[in-house]
Amino acid sequence: MAIQIDLTSSNFGIPFAGAYFRIVTACVSRERQEDPRHSVLIDVVGYAAQPEDEDTKEVDFRRYHVPLAEIEAQAGPDFLEKAYQWVMVHPDMTGSIAA
Repeated sequence: MAIQIDLTSSNFGIPFAGAYFRIVTACVSRERQEDPRHSVLIDVVGYAAQPEDEDTKEVDFRRYHVPLAEIEAQAGPDFLEKAYQWVMVHPDMTGSIAA
């Protein structure tokens, strides 16, 4: 699973067409407050292209905090697929496609 999106700007000051993003962390935690009781931390790393190995340096990094219920409300057969669906509809990922 992955996400592809054209980056119009980057940490390097240049755009990257067809940047390749993937979830590297999806962690559920229980919160002290009642609502939301459970939340999800999602870390997404972007690369200029699909990395060939684990030593490839990223060009972008995004971290999201979301109530677990928002992830569970997404379409998909499992938790990770639902997390990808949620990331793809997030406003800073507008125009992304599944890769």
